[in-house]
Amino acid sequence: MFPVIGNTMSFASPGHDAIPLHQDENLQHLPTDNASFQLQGFLYQAEMCRKNCGFYGNPAWHGYCSRCWIQQRQRAQPLTNGFRHHTGKLQVKPDMNGTTQLLNRKDTVQDVINSNVRSEQSTSSLYQPTGSVLHFSRSCLLSLAQRDFSEFLKALRSPEAQPLLTLCNNFIQRMQEAETITMDKKAEEVQSFYQQIALYYPDHMSDEKVWLLDNIEKLVMTRLYKSVFCLDSSQDEQKDLSLQKRIKSLSWVTPKMLQLPLEEDGQKEATWISCAVTALTEMDSKRAPQDKLTYVSRACNYLYRSIQSFKKEPATADDLLSCLIYSTLKANPPHLWSNLQYISRFCNPKRLMTGESGYYFTNLCCAASFIETLEASSLGLTQEEFNRLMQGSDVTTFMSSSGLNTLQQIERNREVLAELQQRQDILVQRAKCLEKELESWPLTVQGEIQEIIRRFPLDTKAATASCV
Repeated sequence: MFPVIGNTMSFASPGHDAIPLHQDENLQHLPTDNASFQLQGFLYQAEMCRKNCGFYGNPAWHGYCSRCWIQQRQRAQPLTNGFRHHTGKLQVKPDMNGTTQLLNRKDTVQDVINSNVRSEQSTSSLYQPTGSVLHFSRSCLLSLAQRDFSEFLKALRSPEAQPLLTLCNNFIQRMQEAETITMDKKAEEVQSFYQQIALYYPDHMSDEKVWLLDNIEKLVMTRLYKSVFCLDSSQDEQKDLSLQKRIKSLSWVTPKMLQLPLEEDGQKEATWISCAVTALTEMDSKRAPQDKLTYVSRACNYLYRSIQSFKKEPATADDLLSCLIYSTLKANPPHLWSNLQYISRFCNPKRLMTGESGYYFTNLCCAASFIETLEASSLGLTQEEFNRLMQGSDVTTFMSSSGLNTLQQIERNREVLAELQQRQDILVQRAKCLEKELESWPLTVQGEIQEIIRRFPLDTKAATASCV
């Protein structure tokens, strides 16, 4: 809309009466014979569009008509001052009142136009450069939808993908410089950026869209990690320490209390649980939310294997949750609260709402919540016993009473080792006998060959003479 200095405009062409126009009306809907208009003492005589397309130009569009102006903005070509190219003239009409006051104003029409342009630029989209629209070919979209992140980086360096790379770099820079906004606001900005990227893919390319968002997430969040993860200004670090202290105080919890579907002394089950503990611990070393989510899924898969190796049947949701609680207590993962918040805030929402990884992440959040609100009744203890164990006054007695099973397990292990040692000694003796047999075998074979030659001599000369 053309900027106005006052409450109304009036449009008039030679031989026509002035047509009043209020601020909320659009100039481009007026008939072409009303192209000359009167503005508080000024008579503006419009000229044709700079491209000579047959329509009238507008100073607010740098001398272009609306259609040519849109095309020009899409090309993202730098435009100079519109009044330098537009030949419309402002003429003072002597019979209008207030002309002198208007001429003495410091804000001219050009100043108003410049202020409007600046306001449009300040409210422009966070994700796209002002005046530009990104377009990608189908081949470019397919090349960017790579499951391998290294292949995605190679495709991102192609000339066709340079606008997307520029868009990501600008967004990352703006997020790194935004130190005053809250963490929730940063999460909203990142999620909005994901949605903006997803718009470039049509609906029938849903898989490719998810793969691209995974790559974009890893590219953006790897670089923003230090700017959004467990900052000193946030309360995440305090919550991490509080949760870590809580888990440490529950180190006395046994699998039997949590009703784990496992044997406490099972070797295979213990191995899988140890692998799950390692995966939960390594989650903190990753930067991208999807990489952290991968280690959560890996830990749950280990727990599923441990349950199936004992039950010989598919595990239930309750089985997984109880094993995950126990593994979390054993691991006491660093920055558990911060990692859960980081994944929920900045991960690709498609991964959290659907699929195996989203289900496993939900279980981990439930496990952390259960640990925070753990009560005596949840472990089959009285409140007095629970309080003593939490205070540490009865932990030694409790561990000594429960340590009988450990001593019994050690004794059984010693018996197994003795049996294995005996079997190993037998194998060593048999191996030595076999070695002696192998050493004597060539001599035995050689003696047999000599005996055969002695019994059946080969007289080649006599055979030749008889033939002659």
